[in-house]
Amino acid sequence: MGMPALKCRPSFELHIRCENCMRESVREVDVPDVDDAPIDPEDMIDSAFLQSIPYHCQPCGSVIGRLFNIVMV
Repeated sequence: MGMPALKCRPSFELHIRCENCMRESVREVDVPDVDDAPIDPEDMIDSAFLQSIPYHCQPCGSVIGRLFNIVMV
């Protein structure tokens, strides 16, 4: 009997800069376990999953942020 393969879902840190107050924030996201899930930062940039993540700046309330870095954790 074989053991089932474990699926490892990657986590990413999104580094975002608010377009209003220019403060930087970091948000960690876990990728859902789906067939076309991003597996590295380059895949994350091109994925529809990234577009579905809402942004809200805590200090100023702006909803416009610029993603300037993605780190795989």
